[in-house]
Amino acid sequence: MDASLVARGASSKALSQVFLKLVSFLANGYLIRLVSNEVLGVVYIRLTLLYATIQILSREPLRKVCLAKHTPEQWPQLLSLIWVSIPFSAALGLCLTLLWTQLLETPDLPHYSVGCAVFAVCAVLELFAEPPHVYLLNKHFIRSPIIVEAVANISQTLINVCLAHYSSSLLPFIFGSVTYSVLYVVIYWVIYNLKKSKEDQMFFEVQKISVSPEHASLTISFLKQTVLKQVLTMGEDYVMTFFSVVSFAQQGVFSTVSRLASIVIRVGFKHVEDSYYLFFAQMLRRGLPPDQQGRDALKTCKETLGNLMRFNALFGLVVTVYGLSYARLALLIYGGKNLADSDGPLLLQWHCPYIAVCGINGVSECFYFATMSQMEVESYNLKLLPFSACFLILSVVLSYLFGTVGFVLANIGNMAIRIFFSLRYTAQYFGGTDALYRAVPNIPQLMIVGVCGATALLSKLVLESTNSPLGYLCHIVIGGLSLVLVLLTVWECEDVSFKTFLKSLNPIKVRTKSE
Repeated sequence: MDASLVARGASSKALSQVFLKLVSFLANGYLIRLVSNEVLGVVYIRLTLLYATIQILSREPLRKVCLAKHTPEQWPQLLSLIWVSIPFSAALGLCLTLLWTQLLETPDLPHYSVGCAVFAVCAVLELFAEPPHVYLLNKHFIRSPIIVEAVANISQTLINVCLAHYSSSLLPFIFGSVTYSVLYVVIYWVIYNLKKSKEDQMFFEVQKISVSPEHASLTISFLKQTVLKQVLTMGEDYVMTFFSVVSFAQQGVFSTVSRLASIVIRVGFKHVEDSYYLFFAQMLRRGLPPDQQGRDALKTCKETLGNLMRFNALFGLVVTVYGLSYARLALLIYGGKNLADSDGPLLLQWHCPYIAVCGINGVSECFYFATMSQMEVESYNLKLLPFSACFLILSVVLSYLFGTVGFVLANIGNMAIRIFFSLRYTAQYFGGTDALYRAVPNIPQLMIVGVCGATALLSKLVLESTNSPLGYLCHIVIGGLSLVLVLLTVWECEDVSFKTFLKSLNPIKVRTKSE
């Protein structure tokens, strides 16, 4: 599999997703002025957590198994595995819906129970799109998921905004969720029927449901891992949902800031990780030691991993430094004075280093999960189990001490632990730390980032404190000019390998197979 194909596909997907999230982000900024923080807290924490739990536990283990390298003869077995997962998803959805509506604290909002039921049904419905999704990605139609998510996301956003003018309750978000899920499934099947070839027709020719023991066992292992990873990834949402440590209105502010940060974390990083997971999984054979892998493939993966980690590390460093100076101004422009004068700016400042550690963790884990054997998966699950419990306890304690900022601090600690395990595995796999040291910026880069960051901070203290449009504008100009200086210095201080990698990420040059 061509590394440049994956790189360009990843950059195209990440760029399109950033655009979609930007549209959603702007729409949410408008929604803040139409609905209360309590409604936002219920939708973006309580209902979204229900939807995400069902979707991720049902879908992620399947994708890790199905997107590895398989022969065409194995496709019917993979399809059987997907169909078997749907009853599991439905049962999980029913149990969680009852828990959400009968046992947890119920917000004083109309249509809450209906919202829980609809969000759960939507999560199950989207599993019907997995067969064409798996087929299209295995055939390297990397742009197809972009088209699906673009249409579905924009349609959902339009429904939310339009209906919010007529109702400030949960109903606009309920109808928006239904719109997204229906379009997601329908468009995937339409694209599959347009792309499929006659020789690939056997992909959907399943005479009877027959799941191979190997696939079933590996799926169960990934399911255990996904449960733990889900707790670690969305632990703060579970703590807020089950322990009620903050009010629904505070959850609304937290969710607003988190969704701003998620433009990078869950969009840019997530889709780059998905693309490179596919790359590593198809370049290297799962469970085989490095000395039994192809020498060229091993060298390519090592170089690609090193450059990818370096890119994310530099990006995270810049975001962290500039986030300190521009968090309040960003929220003032986005959500108005009420959001800027709340805990929002402090939350956003702490989300910036969280973005940095998420970038490193995502890249290192995508290589880890793509290459380790089933025994290593089980071993990793056992290591994560005590840390998951510690993370939840830490989230509860820190949230009582520092409010919603405590959740961000707990997440940073959680990511640091996961980075340690995945980097240790990577060093052992390649027999050295060369790929890991690629993530460390050089001295000139650190110096220019430090100087420009200090300049932006001084600008914040002097200009932003004036609370005038002219002061804000000057503050933005200073930050923009210093950022250009940082980017130019970073580029000039890089070697040929990294510059070539960055050029391969140029979305203008994206050309995916047969698209």
